[in-house]
Amino acid sequence: MTTEGTVLGRAPHSIGLLDAHALVLDGLGAWIAAQAADLRVTVCARSWPDLIRDAQAWPEVLVMDQQLGDSVALEARIRICLTAGTAVVVTGDGEEPALERRVRAAGAAAYVSKTRPASELVDAVRRALARRTATGVAWDEPAGRSGPEGGHAAEAVARATPAAVAIRFSEDEEETLRLYASGHSPVEVAMVLGTNIQAVKNSLKRVREQYASEGRNADKKQDLMQRAAEDGYLA
Repeated sequence: MTTEGTVLGRAPHSIGLLDAHALVLDGLGAWIAAQAADLRVTVCARSWPDLIRDAQAWPEVLVMDQQLGDSVALEARIRICLTAGTAVVVTGDGEEPALERRVRAAGAAAYVSKTRPASELVDAVRRALARRTATGVAWDEPAGRSGPEGGHAAEAVARATPAAVAIRFSEDEEETLRLYASGHSPVEVAMVLGTNIQAVKNSLKRVREQYASEGRNADKKQDLMQRAAEDGYLA
């Protein structure tokens, strides 16, 4: 028996939907509203920037399409969500074992093909929620991380706040990162962007600080180049 806005006296769990196709968002949102009283869609977005801008608070689980057509790498999106305390279920166009391994290695709770019924996707969301409850944390440390950087990743994630994650990089900072990580000197970056060297240095400092808040070292240029490559800024 349910009451308005609750299931067995409990408030529904919050989930977010991130997909470039409005038809998918509308259809899945309507199905959840009609068939899954224990879940409530709190944010729907068609792009990563829209999600960051529109979300009033990070949902407990984000259902995210693997292909959004922007420059932010899938793994980076997953890591940012985990840092904010949001579990991730990734969707894709077909049964792709390699993609499933990839997203799970990045920390996603599950991969579900869009060829499967909506009920299977909701089951994956519920399993992600159950794992959050069982472990007492809202994220999973990405697999395959070891060494000094990986060893401190969980600690860094635990310290991060949703507000800090949501900011990430400005447009100027992204362009500075692209140019610098591609091999240009700070002077060359300043010339290309039509700005001054101090502005370039300030942007690089902000980028490094943001990566540090995500538990990803970027102190040296080589490290920064690797972070940029991982996140798709050099694609």
